[in-house]
Amino acid sequence: MEELEKVKFNFKEDLVISVGDLIDRGKESLRCIELVQEPWFKAIRGNHEQMCLEASIAAEMKDFHCKHGGKWLYDLPHNKYLEVLSICTNLPIILEVKFKGKIYGFVHADINSNNWEDFKRSLKNDNYFSKITDSSLQTALWGRGRIKSDGKNKKYKNIKGIDEIYLGHTVVKETTQIDNCYYIDTGMVFGSYLTLLELGCNR
Repeated sequence: MEELEKVKFNFKEDLVISVGDLIDRGKESLRCIELVQEPWFKAIRGNHEQMCLEASIAAEMKDFHCKHGGKWLYDLPHNKYLEVLSICTNLPIILEVKFKGKIYGFVHADINSNNWEDFKRSLKNDNYFSKITDSSLQTALWGRGRIKSDGKNKKYKNIKGIDEIYLGHTVVKETTQIDNCYYIDTGMVFGSYLTLLELGCNR
């Protein structure tokens, strides 16, 4: 909210889009996830929101989630716990925004295709829990292939069918561009700073 104040954010006309992991990053996880109920705020699902959902059906994921900042969720009153699960369930895996003649995409972690339309279609495959397939849904929530390659893996190229894609998940020292993907998680939770970018501006 302090950063929005600095840039004179207009709550009636402007829009914030989060690239996921609104929760498990401090004492105000509940207030953060409830931001999606505001008309000026949109978010996609991150792997931490995914952990909330998986923990509701698998006890081993609850322990894993708690080790990674999720204990707050299980300390909530039951009605609030269910409310958070509902919010997480309804968060989209990706967002696509058309603005000033360009198409912008938002994915939490990674994209394992060089074609945006192919990637969107493959997200509908029912293979998230498969160990033998390169699931696009797993990649979108947990992957790091493109950023780890640092542009050196010839498997990854500029993604066709979209102008720019914004991602989080992997902490970078500063906004990092790989092809037409921009990684913007600059590690505020680890004592660094929050990145806030305005669409349509030169990077």
